[in-house]
Order: sequence, then C-alpha cells, then structure tokens
Amino acid sequence: MFNGFQQGASQIAQGMTLYILNRKDFSITPATVTSVSQPHMSKAAQTNPAFVMQGFVIDLTVTSGNDTTTIEFPVNSVSASYEDKGWFVSPDRLAITREVENMDARSKQHLAQNSWHEMVVQKAPSLLLQVNPEKQAEVSQMQKITDLENKLAEMNGKFDQILAGMFPAQNPAIVTKEE
Repeated sequence: MFNGFQQGASQIAQGMTLYILNRKDFSITPATVTSVSQPHMSKAAQTNPAFVMQGFVIDLTVTSGNDTTTIEFPVNSVSASYEDKGWFVSPDRLAITREVENMDARSKQHLAQNSWHEMVVQKAPSLLLQVNPEKQAEVSQMQKITDLENKLAEMNGKFDQILAGMFPAQNPAIVTKEE
C-alpha cells in the first residue's frame, strides 16, 4: 500500500488491458488479460533459490489478436521485462512511455557516437600492427605473397606474348597431313 492505494500487479484483473512493448521489432501491442492466478512463488525459484528473494508472482494469461500466452508477472511491480521474448509489459501507459523514451534516448546516444565507432574501426588494424609484431610479420608475409603472385601473373602474360610471337597461329594452308 502506498498512500492508501494498492501498487503493482495486484491491481491487474481479468479484462484489463496490458501493453506489450516488443523491443525486437520496436512495436507496442495491447493485450487483454483473460485470467489471473493467485500469487505464488516463481517457477524459476523452484530451481534457483536466488529467485526466492524476488517475491511472489501471478500468472497472467493474455490475448492479443489470435495469440494467447501466459506470463509470470511480479506482484509488487508496475512492469516486467521478459528478455527471452524481448518484451516489456505493463498495464501502465506511463511505464511504457518511459521505456520507449529511454530506448529512444539510448539509440540517439549510440547514433551520436557512430562517427567515433567508424574511426575506431578504421584505425584499429594499424594500432594492432603497431603493438603486435606477430601480426605485423603476418601482414608483411601476405603482402610479399601478393606481390609475388602479381609478378608471376605479369611474367606469364609476357611469356604468352613471346610464345605468340615465336609461334604464330598455324596457317591451315601450310599444315601438311602426314600419311
């Protein structure tokens, strides 16, 4: 209780609308609660005692369009995150709004750093060569091999030209047939 009002999942009832923010495709889908279980320990707490400290959960069966799924929702929370599904779920529009704003801010921050990341990708190979003599020797060896291959191809081209000059295409009139 907070200021006389109940908080968290205990306010969730059958027929209520939950909002599912799908972080994978960045979309929001409203879902209707079709059933609510009594509070219980999480199924994860049965196999991992560390989850016991997270408290009770309720099983919510929610339907969106033709899809129906059941999720464990924390009793004393306004929202829940389901990393395996990429979902952030809440009955509170403000919680969903804050999460979308946070994701937007993080993405804007990443985009602002894009030019820095491009510079790192551009400079990293030379820095690695600078501090790693083995890599430097490997790159040097690969360059020598490439140079040798180019010279060999050039020599083959010249050899083909010499042979073509020495042995012009056979003239069918000159060729005699041995019998």
